[in-house]
Amino acid sequence: MEASRPRSVSSRLKHAAIFVATVWALAASFVAFELLGLAFTSVMVANPEQAGDLLVSAATLQSSACEVGANEASGQAGALGQREAKADAWMLGVHFGSDTQSAAQRAPGGNLQADGEVERLASELAVPPPRAFLARQIANAHDEFVAHVEADNGGTAHRLAVSYSPEACRLFKLGAFWGYTMWIRVALPGESTPMSIPINYYARQVGLPEPLTRAMITPTAAGGSRADRAAEAIAITEAVTRHLKGEQ
Repeated sequence: MEASRPRSVSSRLKHAAIFVATVWALAASFVAFELLGLAFTSVMVANPEQAGDLLVSAATLQSSACEVGANEASGQAGALGQREAKADAWMLGVHFGSDTQSAAQRAPGGNLQADGEVERLASELAVPPPRAFLARQIANAHDEFVAHVEADNGGTAHRLAVSYSPEACRLFKLGAFWGYTMWIRVALPGESTPMSIPINYYARQVGLPEPLTRAMITPTAAGGSRADRAAEAIAITEAVTRHLKGEQ
């Protein structure tokens, strides 16, 4: 039987080209799928109200910090009235989140340097102050902060739920995520933040009016000064506080 002839160079190149083309076609499909996924995520982060709970983290969905057991509910009334407690719980979260972000921007990996408001509000509410947050990986700091708040290792959120109401607990978390993202909005105008997902989630949980929720999750305008953006963030914070106090 005659031995088969070696394939020509052109034949080998042709087969190699087909192989390479197949590999790149498969790779391109994976890249396209990944880009599509990133685009979808970006749209949902920018418009979290359209995503429902689709992108809400497992840490948030599985958190039991705001749940109150039957044996905890008796005789645990807090020192403040409900409206005052809700407003203070919100502001406790805002200062905690803001202090955390400010410390991170001053010194990457730095620890919380509180301005005194966290301790004052915690004392007023008669709850333990939230434990300082220290990111293990700067690139993953946003997700780690969400997990830190939801874990509630210091018991702040749970004590608010027991002493006042689960709503006070959720308002503390909402405030923490808003406070954390406030200065990102100031520093990065026009950019969406992953915190818009938990902000939208807890805003719906506590029944915050849609205009206030929308103001919190809509990126700041690209124009204007840093001072203008800071004033806008503070105005949003004050508007939520007035709503919780029943002043509007």
